[in-house]
Amino acid sequence: MPKVHKLRRRQRFRYGANRKRTNKRTIKGPTIQCEQLKNEWNKHASVINNFKNMGLAYNPNLAVGIPKNRVLPATKEKDEKQEELQKEQRKPHKAHVVKELEEDANAPRERTFRLPNNIVQQLTYYLDKYGEDYKAMAKDPKNYYQETWKQLRAKVKQFKGIPEQYEKYLATRTKKMDVDT
Repeated sequence: MPKVHKLRRRQRFRYGANRKRTNKRTIKGPTIQCEQLKNEWNKHASVINNFKNMGLAYNPNLAVGIPKNRVLPATKEKDEKQEELQKEQRKPHKAHVVKELEEDANAPRERTFRLPNNIVQQLTYYLDKYGEDYKAMAKDPKNYYQETWKQLRAKVKQFKGIPEQYEKYLATRTKKMDVDT
C-alpha cells in the first residue's frame, strides 16, 4: 500500500514559526463570523455539543442518514427500541438559533453585481448606434470579440437588469437628447 512521502522523511524543526503565537491561536480557536452562533456559543463545550444544543448538525451524513432499500422484517423489539431512541432524542435548548438562521437565509439580499466599465461603454455605444437591433450590433466593426447577436442580447438584458448602471446610462441619454433639440 502506498505511503505518504512527507510522513516517512525526517521531520525538521521550523525555526521561523512563532510557537507562542501559534499555541495562543489554537487555544483561542477560530473566530466565528455568524452572529447567531457567536452569541450562543459556549466556549467550554465541544463543537459537536454546541451544535447539538443549537439544533444544528455537525455531521450532515449522520443527521440525515441513508435510507435502506431492502425490506427488513418487522419485529416488536425493534419498534420498541426505535420509540425509546426517539424519546431519548432531546429537543435543543437554543432552538431559536435555527429560526434566526432561517430568517437570515430567507432575507432578501441586495445584488452587488456590476458590469465592468469597458463592457458598459461598449454596450452604451451599441445601444446609442443601433437601439435594439442586435444583428447589426454583431456586424459592427467594434465587435472585437465577434460576439453573436444572442450573446449581445444577453449582455444588454443583463445591463438593463442592473438599475444603478442602466439609470445612469438613461440619464446621460436624455441629456444628449435635450442638447440635440
